Parts: sequence; structure tokens; C-alpha cells
Amino acid sequence: MNLTVKSLPDELGEALKIAAKSSNRSMNREIIERLMRSFDADNSDVNNLGRISRVNESPDEVADAWSKLAGKWKSTLSVDDEIAALYETRSGGRDLDLSW
Repeated sequence: MNLTVKSLPDELGEALKIAAKSSNRSMNREIIERLMRSFDADNSDVNNLGRISRVNESPDEVADAWSKLAGKWKSTLSVDDEIAALYETRSGGRDLDLSW
């Protein structure tokens, strides 16, 4: 879904720009993250309307998410080639270390 926000106050736009830069995100990604967090904090039924499930950033939850994906990834590439392909196509955002 695409959405246009009209009449955004200049101060809010600047605050978003600063927040996005400090978290190495685009402004669009920063807005999405903040909206998703606002719904996470809200215990209303809106949380259960099919929104994208998120992986929390704790190491245990990330490991659990990877475990659930184990064996489901279909690729003809070797692990090293897959990692190389990920590095090749990723955006210039945050630095990632995909090695274990």
C-alpha cells in the first residue's frame, strides 16, 4: 500500500529525518518502524488484523526465527555463494556480518 501524508509539520519532518539518519534508515522505513511500534504498544484488536509479524531483536528470538526457516530455503547456490549474493544485492544501509 502506498500512502501520502499531507500537511506534515516541518518540525515533525525534521525530527523524522534526524531519527532516520541516526538509525541508518530511510525516512519511509523510520515511519513504518515507528507506526509498527505504536501498534505493538497498543493492546487493541488492531494488532491482530494481519499486520506483518516482526522479529524482535533479542538474540534468542532471532535464533528462533532462523530455526523456523531452517530447511525451507530453496536454492541451488552454496552457502558461500548465497551469502555473496546477499552482500551483492543489499542496500547501502546498515553493515551486516552474515558469518557465524
